[in-house]
Order: sequence, then structure tokens, then C-alpha cells
Amino acid sequence: MHFRERLLQPYPLVMDGAMGTMIFNALPDYKGNLELLNIERPDVIASIHKLYIDAGADIIETNTFGGNALKLHEASLESRCEEINKAAAMLAKEVARGKAFVAGSVGPTGTLVEPMGMTQPETVYNAFRRQIAGLVAGGVDCIAIETMTDVQEARLALLAAKDVTDIPVICSMTFEANGKTVTGSDIVTALATLSQMGADVVGANCSMGPDGLVRLFKGTIAQLNELGVPLSVWANAGLPELVDGKAVYSLSPKHFASLSLEFAQMGFSIIGGCCGTNPEHIKMLAFAVKHILIHTKKTKTYSYITSRYAHINVLKHKGLLVIGERLNPTARKQFAAELKENTFTFLRNESKKQQDEGAHCLDINVGVPGIDEATMMKKAVNVLSNTVTIPLMIDSDNPFVTQAALWQYPGIPIINSISAKKQSFEAMLPLLKKFGSFVVAMCLDESGIHKEASKRIAIGQKLIDLLQQHGIALSRIFVDPLILAESAESGAAQETLKVIEHFAKEGIKTSIGLSNISFGLPQRKFINNVFLKLALQKGLYAAIVNPGVIDSDIAKPYTTEELLALDFLEGRDKNASHYIAHFGTSQQQTVHKEKTTNILDTIFSLVVEGNIDDIEKAVREALATYSPETIMNDALIAALEKVGDLYSKGEYFLPQMIASADTMKKGFNILKPLMLQKKESVLGRIVICTVKGDIHDIGKNIVAMMLENHGFDVIDLGKDVPNEKVIEAIQHHKPDIVCLSSLLTTTMPNMGIIAKEINAQQLPTRLIVGGAVVTKEYADSINAYYGKDAVEAVAVAKNIVKKS
Repeated sequence: MHFRERLLQPYPLVMDGAMGTMIFNALPDYKGNLELLNIERPDVIASIHKLYIDAGADIIETNTFGGNALKLHEASLESRCEEINKAAAMLAKEVARGKAFVAGSVGPTGTLVEPMGMTQPETVYNAFRRQIAGLVAGGVDCIAIETMTDVQEARLALLAAKDVTDIPVICSMTFEANGKTVTGSDIVTALATLSQMGADVVGANCSMGPDGLVRLFKGTIAQLNELGVPLSVWANAGLPELVDGKAVYSLSPKHFASLSLEFAQMGFSIIGGCCGTNPEHIKMLAFAVKHILIHTKKTKTYSYITSRYAHINVLKHKGLLVIGERLNPTARKQFAAELKENTFTFLRNESKKQQDEGAHCLDINVGVPGIDEATMMKKAVNVLSNTVTIPLMIDSDNPFVTQAALWQYPGIPIINSISAKKQSFEAMLPLLKKFGSFVVAMCLDESGIHKEASKRIAIGQKLIDLLQQHGIALSRIFVDPLILAESAESGAAQETLKVIEHFAKEGIKTSIGLSNISFGLPQRKFINNVFLKLALQKGLYAAIVNPGVIDSDIAKPYTTEELLALDFLEGRDKNASHYIAHFGTSQQQTVHKEKTTNILDTIFSLVVEGNIDDIEKAVREALATYSPETIMNDALIAALEKVGDLYSKGEYFLPQMIASADTMKKGFNILKPLMLQKKESVLGRIVICTVKGDIHDIGKNIVAMMLENHGFDVIDLGKDVPNEKVIEAIQHHKPDIVCLSSLLTTTMPNMGIIAKEINAQQLPTRLIVGGAVVTKEYADSINAYYGKDAVEAVAVAKNIVKKS
């Protein structure tokens, strides 16, 4: 039986447990690369696989969690990527011998991908593609993309898998206790994104014990079951505790199984174990869940438009879907000029304003003559992904520009647009299928745009049929009836309303570009608002509009101006003569009073908003009036503290914090040479690194950046730093504070070793520790301070130097 067929059966599959835990039990002194053991010690790995199969596992995972090319590069094994993964797959298949399915384990790269980080999506995609090609060559039954904290990285792994093979793909994310990934994605947003991009199974692993994951899923299970794909979960054996310098997971096999039983009762199709679990946990789990009948819908649905942070369920959204129109350079000279200059102040400001004004989604168009539009679209998507939380509509008829956006965008956008023209259809269709996007289907073919509703309806229906024939679900399609300017085509408005009404009655969503209706007329907002209300009465679903001025309340009585607009749109005011005459005599001129803002307030706002383009100019302007210390303390640091407060409250996430920190750093770099002339300008000296054996340095880098931005002299030793090198650095640099980071339970004890050596040598420094597995209790046990995250680490460091 193939794995895909087994997924359709109404009983859960049991996944195996931890691989790393078992390896370190078998080889306690091993210091090498774990994936290399598939070749150098296949007997050890084979014995672990066999123990899990004997315990009742239906699925065993290959020993390749760190087997992507980027991770193997850290161990100088990148050239052997395919070889190692193929060997791991063949080894697991040989042990399984048909008694269990083999899942190719694909873990994260340990890098931050654009738009959040600096690593190019193509680099990450290629690293995953090489690994997955090796796993497939070795004969795995499915791919298990697991322990992902960034939906963008998970997307890229999924894209690589789908490009390499047609075997099923499991996508599993890791969530915090607040129900979100560390990069800000909630459960429904992340898993809907991956499901609609082609994952065959979605779920969560690691994170916490089964009790914690049960709590997270209880509030979302109804929505997740509506995705129409099997769900997976493999939890840790509780949370780690440090005993005799080693991480110990204390949840017993019996308790683990009893807690995990609820996953089966909720309808999960794959249930297993992660960190700290062993064959005994899996044996008890199999006994508890294998007989449970699960009831889940198995027809995949496509109903979510997503960003990294938010989702819109198009099947349940109430009222008009408002799509902000103001990120289009066609009628906005400032935006066009900035795109040519490669700056993004307008983009940041207008996107935030539209979100604040109530837009559910933002249309982005970067079509300016003379620029590399594909490159500019990538940059614009990066900026928007780190500025606003709402989803995007990618507005381009150029497939290369659209493709550039889709690689960068960490979610499921709307593509605007595709037409029934052969060239347009053939160019855009592969992108829709590959990236799972929604699409605006224009009532347009080689015959052009027609005024008559009947012709537009026929073209629209033809395009819908074509899309469905190629596997694009009806729920992903918005029909654009194509609004013609009423001032140029009298009666066009009424024909457009007929098209909207026809498709609405068929249960098909429609979307319009509202502003076209009022082209060439004064006080266009009245025409726009009246037509919008008429369209809503006919069943309009979405509109690209100016969210700051629209009024879509169809119950509100028309004003005098709107009644004039209604007469024009319904054909009673030919050539809009009465409408134009009215505004020709009474049109009011709006006077804009120049706002006066203290330059320090301006700098504060630029940092909070992450506006890196304008910070340098503002800081230089401030230097004419204020000292570097005043600018630093009252504007730059104050703003970063505000960002830290927003981050702590869950109102800002990692991307916003990074954007603000980068902005602050650019301003700080102007002040730094001036401030270094005064010794008291530096708060203190800090040595920071990731401990020996740990190559994960994303968190450490963020902490280092935040500390430097708050006025500390930071000496970054890097990652995987030997204990003796840390001590040497302390002796040489004589820092006030040492910051140590660890993501792995296996490397965390190095913190204790360093702490003991600092104490033994009576070195005059204080120690702050942090990282994913580090707890306050552990910090207390080694006489260190605890920094939960970058914000807290800064606060702790400031408190230390204040007391010194």
C-alpha cells in the first residue's frame, strides 16, 4: 500500500520518536556530524530504526534532520549532501522492509530567509532541493519537512519537494505557547499557507509537550479540519530539565501516551514523538491511539489568503473585501520617483496608512519605465512584508515580475491578473499552480474589452472553465468585470453591474478596480462611493479602492452630491452636466496646514516605523541643534525601547523589530564617531557568542544588534565558539558582561562550564545566558542572569552596568 492511500484510511499512523536522543544514548562521546553516521555507523542508526518499528511505529524518519546543503556546509560536508541523504534513505528502507513507511526528514537551514533575513530564497530552495533529491533517490515514501519556525523557509522546502517528486509531503511547524511561531505566524495562517501550496499533511512538532500542543489546537481544530488535509503532530516528552549537566525530559511514556490520545480524538492522522521521546514512548502511544477511528474531511479546500501574520477566509469573510489601491506609481509621482531612486518611504507610509484605514489587503504595482521591475517587485514585497501584517495583491501582467514576487512573499497572495488571452493564460497558469495563489480573472480575451455585459460574461465564464480544467479551484478565482469610465462610455456602469450580478448569483466572487468608473470627473469620491454601493447591492465581493475615502454603507441615505452621482451613473444626467455644473461652482479647496514636528520626534517615529530611508537625513539635521548624546538617548534609544515594548506585548514581531533596529543602527552609525570621543558615551563592553557545538546564531545576532544599538560596545565572537576561546576573549577584552546563546540541549552545558571557569579565575565580568532551550532556572543554577529574548537581554545588561 502506498503512503498516500494509507493516509485515506480512518485510523491514525504512529510516527517514531527522537533520533538525536537515541544517538547520544548510544554514542555519548560522539562529537561529529550526526548525518554522517548514516555512512560511518549505519549499525547504530539501523538499530534505532528497528527499535521504533518494533515499538509499533508506522513511520520512521531518516537521520537527516540537518541534512540540507546549508547545514552540511557548516560541517564541510556540503559536497556530500546527495550521498548522505541517499544513504540515510536506503538504510531506513532496508530496516523497514515494508513494515513501516520511511519519511525523509528535512529540518531548517539555521538561516533567516528574505524578507525577514538576508539569505536569498533561491539559496535556501537549492539547499533543500539537493537534500530531497538524495532522499528520493534513496527510496523514501514521503518527505517530512519539520520543526520549521518560519513559514517562508517551510514554503521553500515545500517548493523544492514538489519540484523534485510527486510523493506526499508533510509540513510541520513549531509554535510557541502563544500559538504563534517565533516569526509571528499563527497556527491557521501557517498551516493554511502550506496546505494551499501543496502540502499533503500539515501540523506541528517539537514546541512543547502533548498537553501544551493540545491546548493550542483546541481553539483551531475546527478551522484546521476545514483545510481538508490530514493533520500531524509529534510532541516532546514535556519540557527539558537540567540534571547533572544534561537535559532530561521527564514525561513518562504512559503519561505521554495518555495526553497524546486527545490528538487522535481531535482527528489527527499522524501522531508521534519528538525531543526526549524513545521507543517506550512510541510503544505506549501506539497502544493508545492505533484503534481510534478518526473523522476528517479529505477534500482539500482553498479558502485562505495569507500573509506571514494574518489570514482572510474568503468563504466566510463578511462585507466588502477592501483592497488598498494607493501603492501604484501610475498616478503617484512621488512613488514613481522613489522607485527609480530605489527608496521606499512612500511605500512604507502609504501601506501603513491604508492598513490603519481598514484595508484587508494591499495591491502593489511597481510598473515604472526604465527600472528592473522584477527586482523592484522583490524589494517592494520585502518592505511590505516587514511593514504591514495584511496580505498582498501582486499587480502585474508580467509573469517574470509576478514570479519574482511569489518567491519572496511569505504567504498566499492574490495575483492581479490573468486573462483569456492565450499568451497571458499560458504564462500565468504555471505560477498559480506552483504557488497556490488566488487570481483575478479578467473578462478579456483577444477580442478586447466589450461594453456589453453578455460578452463580458461569456469571456469570464470561458476563463473560469479553463482555470478549473487545469486544477484551479473556483474558490481561488475572483472575476473582474472590467470597469469602463462612465464619462467615456455612457451606460458602461449599468453593464458592469449586470456582470457582477450574474457571477454573484452563480456563487463566484467578483472584484473591481473602483476608481476607473469616475475617470475624468471632479470630486471623484462621490461617483466612486455611489457605484460601490450599487455594486454591493448586486453582490460585489472585493474592490481595489482608496480605503481612506470610501463609504460602503448601503443603508446610509444618499447625500445631495451622491444623488447627483446616482443620476449620472443611472443615465439620467447625460454627460454628467448637472454633476459637473454643481461642483464647478461649489468645489471647495482643501488647505493643508504645514505640520511642525520636533526633529527628535521625527527620528523617534522613523525608528518605530522602521523607515531606514529617511533616518540619516533626520539625524544629520538634528545634529545642528542637539548633541549626539541627546539624539541617541531621547530619540534613537527611546524609540527602540518603544519597539521593545511593542514586541513584548505581541504587537510587534521579529521582522518589525529587525527593521526598527536596522533603522536605529543607521542613525547610530552617524553618531558613533562623535560619541566615541567621549568615553562615557559607551554604556559598557560586552562579549557575545553562541557556545561550542551550536551553529544556530540568528537569535544571538539579533541580541548583539540590539545591544549595540542601545550604546554597548559589542564584541561578537560568532557561533560554535570553543569554551577556551570565550575565556581568552574575556581575559583580553575585559568586558563588563558576557552573553552566551544556545539553541540545543546538547550544547547548553557549555554555559555552565564557562561560568565555572569565570568563577575559578575570578574574572570581573557578569554572565547573561539565553536561547530556545535555556530557562531562568538553569541560569540561576550556574549563577548567571537570564535573557528571555533580545528585549529582555538589553534590559538586563542595562541594569547590570547601572549597578556597577
